[in-house]
Amino acid sequence: MPFWNHLECFTEFLIVLAGCYSHINMSNSDHGKPLIISHNGASGVYPDCTDLSYQQAVTDGADYIDCPVQVTKDGILICMSSINLMEVTTVTTSPFSSLSSVIPEIHDGPGIFTFNLTWEEIHKNLKPAASNPEIQYSIYRNPLYKNGGNFMRLGDFLAFGKDKDLTGILISIENAAFLAEKLGYSVTDGVMRALQDSGYSNQTGQEVMILSKNSSVLIKFRQQTKYELVYMVDESISDMVNSSIMDIKQFAHMIAISKQSVYPVSQQFITGQTKLVQKLQSAGFAVYVYLFRNEFVSQPWDFLSDPTVEINMYVQGAGVDGIITEYPGTAAAYRRNTCSKLGDQAPSYMSPVPVGGLLQIMDPQALPPTLAPMPSLHAADVVEPPLPAVSPKPSSFGAGEESGLPPSQPSYGRHLVALIFLSSVMLCGSLPV
Repeated sequence: MPFWNHLECFTEFLIVLAGCYSHINMSNSDHGKPLIISHNGASGVYPDCTDLSYQQAVTDGADYIDCPVQVTKDGILICMSSINLMEVTTVTTSPFSSLSSVIPEIHDGPGIFTFNLTWEEIHKNLKPAASNPEIQYSIYRNPLYKNGGNFMRLGDFLAFGKDKDLTGILISIENAAFLAEKLGYSVTDGVMRALQDSGYSNQTGQEVMILSKNSSVLIKFRQQTKYELVYMVDESISDMVNSSIMDIKQFAHMIAISKQSVYPVSQQFITGQTKLVQKLQSAGFAVYVYLFRNEFVSQPWDFLSDPTVEINMYVQGAGVDGIITEYPGTAAAYRRNTCSKLGDQAPSYMSPVPVGGLLQIMDPQALPPTLAPMPSLHAADVVEPPLPAVSPKPSSFGAGEESGLPPSQPSYGRHLVALIFLSSVMLCGSLPV
């Protein structure tokens, strides 16, 4: 169908929308395809990783709610979308604003990190700060609740999800090698213990997925657990060479790729479609795509600034197995609508938009620049050395239930002081005299 026909269909969108959505099943138990995975909870509605955002994600119909784990100064694992508290909390207006340091291994520029403060200091003194990814367009999310909700420990998150209408929970892990080598903390061991203490390692009702961009993390979980493992490719790629796919098959069941890795975009115009989804599915992987948002400036122009059109393009056009989204409610409404289940009998307005359709009708002088070729993923991009061993030392952590740490888990207080001191010296040394 020519692209302008899709534009005509769009003018009738409000009419046909009523038809498709008038008889939807509002039950959250309809966990079909595509799989809906939250990103920091329903973070498009409430601040990231708060009790409000997780409850909203459940209410909206997410299949999986997610916890990106970070560690505090006293060894408590918490759900926090960034290791840098300056990005997601009110720490810069708190009594701890002077703790800023530069640690280039984990963050570009200065930061106040979760391991600078204890859980009690975070819980009692800081408030969540809503993420605003489109702030350059002066688009702010839910200003009434910009500091709403409460932070959650990993243990709180696991307890919250256990009795909810969910397929399961997802835990994402990053900076594991840094925490082990520099601070003497094994985040992988902490997560495993927390899951075991919460009963997730024994139950069969809900699934557990572990997501990481680091193969070393997933290999350790593959060796010691039976959880579902998701390898996240954290760059936009056009292809994966066969050797890299074979390597990933040794430690992961699913692969998460960016939207750009499916439909390359130049200046918000779709320029083509890769064969990556079909290639990975043929190799036995489920393919999840990130990151979906509702803000109208976040979709390419081809999708008519409509998040539902965008989701439909990836589900019907590319055949992805799941989507990772900050607005689970939008994805759930799409999945429930009656028109999405009609197959070949679906009305034309449910068809994917033509790939590159806008470019075909544009004046040649107005075309966006040719997109630079995206790289292919090679085996060398996947293979990592094992996580550094953590030497047992006398612990200053409480090894209680909340910490999720074994009694032999070492203290990293002295490591942290030394690291911050060295970072400060490096920063001062780089300043002009």
